[in-house]
Amino acid sequence: MAVENKNNILSIGPNSDGMRLDNFLLKSLKGIPKTKIYSMIRKGEVRINSKRAKPMSRIKTDDLIRIPPNLVANKKSEKKPKKMDLSWIDETILHEEKGFLVVNKPSGLAVHGGSGVSFGLIELIRQHRDKKYETLELVHRIDKETSGILLIAKKRSSLRRLHQYFREGSVKKNYQALLLGKDHDPSFIIDQPIRIDRSNKQRKSIIDTKGLKAITKFKLLENMNHASLFEISPITGRTHQIRAHSAFINKPIAGDNKYGIKHDIVQEKFGLKRLFLHASEISFPGFETSQSNYKFRADLPEELKNIISNIKTSNQENSES
Repeated sequence: MAVENKNNILSIGPNSDGMRLDNFLLKSLKGIPKTKIYSMIRKGEVRINSKRAKPMSRIKTDDLIRIPPNLVANKKSEKKPKKMDLSWIDETILHEEKGFLVVNKPSGLAVHGGSGVSFGLIELIRQHRDKKYETLELVHRIDKETSGILLIAKKRSSLRRLHQYFREGSVKKNYQALLLGKDHDPSFIIDQPIRIDRSNKQRKSIIDTKGLKAITKFKLLENMNHASLFEISPITGRTHQIRAHSAFINKPIAGDNKYGIKHDIVQEKFGLKRLFLHASEISFPGFETSQSNYKFRADLPEELKNIISNIKTSNQENSES
């Protein structure tokens, strides 16, 4: 927690220990544009213990961060946004303990604000809980269009531990997705490198030998006429990895408007209104040596269950006719 004093000095508390300077300021100086914050750091207007710093400089407990005069006063004078009804957030929390939250994110909601999005799930949870001394930080991300399990750290120590698990490959994630087409193999692995293509107006992950290593496991759960339900396990964590690998084998995910096909039968015939991709399971080691592994599961949302039911009903009607 940072404490402000009259001289525009921010004192660093234990919950902010180890954070990057830019991330700390973006979190602490809400309402100040991102470009302004980076400009202040670059010009030397932000100091750590009276010394110039870089955006990626790490701050420590009891450090003193100086920011330009009147910046805090200006921030305080801004109008506060209207309070929204965020009671629905409590229903998304699958598990909570001292160090972290497990949230079942709905489809259509970004995990954080930015790039034209004024707010995301993490900002809404912070606003809803409004606990003065609680740190809430995303441990990882899932796409805006994807629903399912998301980890949120409540302490810096928990965030560091969970990030370590991700680096070590100790975190296992499973998704459920409906792949278009039929005659799928019962299980297979896609090992194709991915890079981000920014040549178009929107970012897109493409298969490229010069890209980063990307491996995805596919396991057939249920075969249907128009599409099949798969359990998908990303071994690596590249942007849009599952979506790009599915499209690469010409079995795109139903409802994928970026990587899918023009005439998606599940959208056109069965009423799918979103990407059929759901982060269904996550597991990772316990924080103490005597603690067993954590494992959490989020069932498919009702709107996706209804799509499967509609497809099965159609299959049955076709077989009887």
